[in-house]
Amino acid sequence: MKSASNSLPADVRATLLRILAYMGGLAILATAALSFLRMPASIAAFTAPPQPQWIKVDRPHPAFELLMPELASAAFEYSILRRPTDGARKDVLTWGAAGEGSPYVTVEVYRPGVESDRFIDADSEVAARILDLTVTDDVKPAGRLDSKFGDMPLVDFAIAANGRSRRCLGFARAFERPSMQFSGWYCSAGDNSVERTTLGCVLDRLTILSAGGDSELDDLFARAEIKRTFCGQRNPILAATPERTGSIPAPRRVKLSSHPRQR
Repeated sequence: MKSASNSLPADVRATLLRILAYMGGLAILATAALSFLRMPASIAAFTAPPQPQWIKVDRPHPAFELLMPELASAAFEYSILRRPTDGARKDVLTWGAAGEGSPYVTVEVYRPGVESDRFIDADSEVAARILDLTVTDDVKPAGRLDSKFGDMPLVDFAIAANGRSRRCLGFARAFERPSMQFSGWYCSAGDNSVERTTLGCVLDRLTILSAGGDSELDDLFARAEIKRTFCGQRNPILAATPERTGSIPAPRRVKLSSHPRQR
């Protein structure tokens, strides 16, 4: 009896130690499991930043062309941007830059990915595209232009860069069939106003290379060609718009990349 009574506390202590060890093991397993479950979210937060709204297309294949030999000295860039969420696309043609001494010209063809994407007025559309520029005179209506694409609303504004001030004449117009929008601007090399005929010539020379199977887009440009004014003159002999031939000088420093301006 004495031997049994002396061994009882040791047995109890051993049992308690085993229970504590078992509970400690469960606690470690629970902590490890919780850490494992939280790990994907943590990794995603640090290694997978949100995708940008617009993604630049590497080595873009131009869908449109605008021949402007008078701007051959300015750097030319053709950009394509895609929006992965709905497949929207922007083709942006740019000559020069805001801080350079040559004219600064941009033409954007925007094709939304969904029909619910609605366009706004010309003032707001152009203003949204020059947010990164130093605007010295706000965008305001400047009448309308009779272009080969129909009635084109115009806007007037001014920008400055590197101590250089320049006046700009912008435009924007949306279409229902096909669902698309033309927008852009022509900024002079100085503070002199841009002639409406100059901007009209830009629009008159815009042509399509590939519609990508979009028959409505092909039809739009086919109808526009019938209304072509050849830079303000109906007679193509008096004021011919350059055709795509080898004799037309190509712009210097041509760069195919993408443009970041967001809609």
